[in-house]
Amino acid sequence: MKAELLYGACLAADMPAPRTRIDATHSDDVVLENVQVHYALFEVPMAAALACLPVSLHPAVPAHLGLTFWRCDGGPLGAFECAWIGLACRTGIKPRHLVHAAFVDRADVGDWLARRYGFDCRVADVHYRETYDRLQGRIVIDGQVLLDTVTTRMQPVVGAGASVKYSPALNATRVGDAALMVQMETAYAFKRVIRGTPQLPVYDAAALGNAQLVATFPMSGTHAVVDITLLPPRFTADFAVPAESGGAKKIAR
Repeated sequence: MKAELLYGACLAADMPAPRTRIDATHSDDVVLENVQVHYALFEVPMAAALACLPVSLHPAVPAHLGLTFWRCDGGPLGAFECAWIGLACRTGIKPRHLVHAAFVDRADVGDWLARRYGFDCRVADVHYRETYDRLQGRIVIDGQVLLDTVTTRMQPVVGAGASVKYSPALNATRVGDAALMVQMETAYAFKRVIRGTPQLPVYDAAALGNAQLVATFPMSGTHAVVDITLLPPRFTADFAVPAESGGAKKIAR
């Protein structure tokens, strides 16, 4: 029996129009040292995932959301905290997270992330901390808590394989005159990793960009201290044409 491939059901014409535009001339690497990264995964209903993904992308199985927090205490961009929420998917066989909400505590860093990778960031109070018994990330706008995630029962991940596999962010943006998806290009050097069980005391799905995507079952939560190299974007993905049919292309420079 021939395997049936699952694709998203959202037509390109029904996708929200991108509000950012990348600068494809960027060719420099930017290194951020000792960044604290929190990465938590939660299942969502498959029907909701299929309804929200464009027809060029495959859903992850099980369908799930990824919550990513970065806390950077200094470096080329200065100190900042940011977070984004993405729906797990695949371009061909490669795992990605299609971002539907992004937040940052400094507007100038948000502008840089928009030009570099197409993130459409809202300025918010983004707060991520590791304490002795938990990891906690919060997103607050005008006093309203949009998201509060807590990870507990942490255990260290040690040895040669002490790392986390982060699915790259995929943003809807404009490259020249074309509306496309652009993937965030990063390299990680891990210094410390712990893993635990995540919870979502607060998750305002509508305020976080998509009322259909309600997080349900917790999958995993990790904290890592890493040196992150931000590489220039290299690939675009089409909203209508799958990667395996030629919809993924290198960015011309």
